[in-house]
Amino acid sequence: MNPEQECDRLRSEYAHLLTLWTSGVRDYHTMLSDYLTANSIFVAVIGLLVSRESLAIPFTVVIVLLSSIGILMSAQMAIVLGRFSSQNALWEWQLRGIESLPGWQERKPVSMLYRLREHRETIVDDTNEPRVFEPSWAFRQHRQWWAHRAVSFPWFFGTVYGLFLLWGLTQVVRSIMVTFE
Repeated sequence: MNPEQECDRLRSEYAHLLTLWTSGVRDYHTMLSDYLTANSIFVAVIGLLVSRESLAIPFTVVIVLLSSIGILMSAQMAIVLGRFSSQNALWEWQLRGIESLPGWQERKPVSMLYRLREHRETIVDDTNEPRVFEPSWAFRQHRQWWAHRAVSFPWFFGTVYGLFLLWGLTQVVRSIMVTFE
């Protein structure tokens, strides 16, 4: 394969990987939004049921069931978002590999993003105004466990559902104890 054909092949491969990466980022955020909406509705419904003044045992059982489903949904959220995040990292890694090849003469936005995000390097580009792009506070914090949405949101909602489940089970046990007295 001559150098021009190799360059065309790399450009084509890069374009396909870039499409996969951007689609993956879009899909990740769409799934995150969908899970946040579903979890918020579940929490609101459970909260509405809990706020009733006199709670009959069937409503308490519904709260226990919804909380159990919510815990499973939180686990599913963690798995799905983690999978999308891993896929996106793979596409990004492959894009950086192409950008690091000696024959690659195009712009290297994915490598710049990586250096900015992972190494917190200031990016200098004489063709832009301003010429210098500094990493913000968010770039410095993104590696913390609590900053990963695929981790923090499932933990948050799982904890809320766990507390509702604990409350519901306590109410069911109390009701059973009162019945047998």
